[in-house]
Amino acid sequence: MVTNLERLAAGKTAVVVGFDGGHGLLGKADAMGLRVGKKLRKLSSQLMAGPVTVIMDGRQLAMGRGIARKILVKAAD
Repeated sequence: MVTNLERLAAGKTAVVVGFDGGHGLLGKADAMGLRVGKKLRKLSSQLMAGPVTVIMDGRQLAMGRGIARKILVKAAD
């Protein structure tokens, strides 16, 4: 089932399947190393505000909820 990174439960592993945005989002995602096919694990997110934190390729990334909403993932578990 495809969902966005914001909705993925903490502790779950997923694979990036796409992006719901334009060139600006794609550029930011590329700069963070987020590409279709990349596997990541969501570490945490605050309920109402704050960053979404993931681990990917052995490094931790934090991003705003707006960006996380536009990253489409499929659960890998």
